Amino acid sequence: MGLSFDPSFFFYEIAVALSYIPVVTLLSIVPLTGGLVLGTILALCRIYYIPGWQRFAQIYVTTLRSIPLLLQMFVAYFITKAVYDVLSLDQTRLNKLGIVVVILALDAAGFLSEGIRSALLSVEKGQYEAGYSIGLTGIGVIRHIVLPQSLPVAVPIVGSSFIGIVKGSSAAYLLGIIEMIQGTAMKTAGNYRYLEAYCAVAIVYWAITILIERLTALVEKRVRLHMKGGVS
Repeated sequence: MGLSFDPSFFFYEIAVALSYIPVVTLLSIVPLTGGLVLGTILALCRIYYIPGWQRFAQIYVTTLRSIPLLLQMFVAYFITKAVYDVLSLDQTRLNKLGIVVVILALDAAGFLSEGIRSALLSVEKGQYEAGYSIGLTGIGVIRHIVLPQSLPVAVPIVGSSFIGIVKGSSAAYLLGIIEMIQGTAMKTAGNYRYLEAYCAVAIVYWAITILIERLTALVEKRVRLHMKGGVS
């Protein structure tokens, strides 16, 4: 029969894919936020050599960066199921979406931690000493001097990680979460036009990635201007 492509079904599937943007947003924004918070804490633990926590942070980052995201999801899912069995809980109430969000956040923290640590280390030690000399505490130096100056370095790293989380969220279907890829594939039942469906999803993911890249570049530009005194 040869290769056939139905443009009308392709545009229909684009509309279907776009309808799953809220799901992609949930599976991306929440993990990014959680990953940023945890990643920053881990980075600070490693930079300031906090006893016990410094070693924990190092092991955490190494472990999470070494284990594939899909494997993390499966391990977390089956551990949660085992806990439900032990506690005789109703497994129909097992929150698969919650598991995916948590794993995405934990995985993102491992990668973001390294980027944030590099950004923080980019600030010269003289800046720390200048902060202490005017009476700032350690936390004050981090808040008022280190973090603002590390932002130009951190923003591109966060943007890149955000793109990775968006793409990684597509693995949620393996735990039964109907996200963009699974949602569009379901619409092919009866006509088997998977090519149109997957091309439509690819276009939407491409558009999301371009949008994130543009927003990241805009934020980075404004941060650099602010650091130079160009933005009030």
